Amino acid sequence: MRSSRLPQAVLAAVAATVLAGAPLAAQGADWDVRPNSWYWGVYGGQTSFATTIARTNAPMIGAEWMITRTRFALNIFAEQSYFNAVGTITDFPTSAPRRVDIQDMRRVGGSWMIFLPQYKYFYPWFGAGYAFNFIREATPQGSSFASPAARDTINTRIETARTTGKLFGELGVMASYKQWAPFLQYTVMPTQGSKSWFVNGDGFTNIWKLGVRYSFGPAIDEKW
Repeated sequence: MRSSRLPQAVLAAVAATVLAGAPLAAQGADWDVRPNSWYWGVYGGQTSFATTIARTNAPMIGAEWMITRTRFALNIFAEQSYFNAVGTITDFPTSAPRRVDIQDMRRVGGSWMIFLPQYKYFYPWFGAGYAFNFIREATPQGSSFASPAARDTINTRIETARTTGKLFGELGVMASYKQWAPFLQYTVMPTQGSKSWFVNGDGFTNIWKLGVRYSFGPAIDEKW
């Protein structure tokens, strides 16, 4: 797996922001999730996924846009995981697996969040959503093909296996101080047996996020 200094630096900065906000609770500050508000956020974390070859743990960074109501929220996000891994596709004209070098994954999607009852200064939630998943680069190993037609077929299968849409579930907890809202989130996405996608190994794809959101104001005109 290839490491990246950028995701690690972003994750460290987000963690520092979360820890810096903790003493505010002891000061009796006004903690409250703002209903009917726009929140913009950034986060870092880790994506753990499996191909038919091996499991990979990759650093990840992302940005999001959250619109809150009293007990619900809509969240839209875009993120990228950084890695070098190996997946497989079905070779042609044989049905044997052919190894493919894959690099980095981008996810763009959205989810509906349902806030659970507040616990002290924290707001847990659960949600479900849908994401489009893109492998940024995929290259077949080896340069031997049965024929030009076989090469074209394999390249077409690689392009098809780079992209897929998936449902996912999430659990999280958020604290809110004035306009700031640090959060921790776990996302699980079923990928086992996805023959039409490179991420098709045993188990699920697991994503951990640590981030902070900032409210830029109301999402609904108070006059209405």
